[in-house]
Amino acid sequence: MAEPFHLTHCGLPGIERVPYGMHACHFYADRQQLIDALVPYFLSGLKAKERCLWITAPPLPASEASSAIQAAWDESYDAMEKGALRILDYDQWYSSAARLKGMDVVQFWLEEEKRALAEGYCGLRITGNVTFLKPDDWPTFMEYERAVSAGFRGRRIVALCSYLLPGCSAEQVREVMRAHDCAFERPDANWQVVTALN
Repeated sequence: MAEPFHLTHCGLPGIERVPYGMHACHFYADRQQLIDALVPYFLSGLKAKERCLWITAPPLPASEASSAIQAAWDESYDAMEKGALRILDYDQWYSSAARLKGMDVVQFWLEEEKRALAEGYCGLRITGNVTFLKPDDWPTFMEYERAVSAGFRGRRIVALCSYLLPGCSAEQVREVMRAHDCAFERPDANWQVVTALN
């Protein structure tokens, strides 16, 4: 039976499929938790023939993220060679997008989706780890996150944003949750979806 057009496999145990247009977040405590979330998330995207873009930051730089995904799946190296998977450190990616602000960045993602579809991919799968944020950047970044949630609706994009939990206050956690469609959390061996309360 064919996959419904508007759904894609998530990759995280316990979360079967997610809708395209989803802008989710998750909170992690350390490097291993980041790997445990993002490696299966991207492997699922590659197997679904989606173009994948992984924007990294400490504690998991691009070189280590590449090693982690290659250790998990032999074909991931070929995917990187073909451009199906790009793994970039945040400073490398944001230097190319330095002139873009707010809604311009959202438009950039929508253009990336169009390119991916034009090149025969089924959609675009992205993630970014936001440990590079400075305290003064927080309000502007939350505006951007809310704009992403609105801009991705109805598009063939899935996005998962990574937030270091020890670096967030309780109010910031609530703000992040409100800026995303949902959050993924892992209370045990399986993941589950948590919907933000507005």
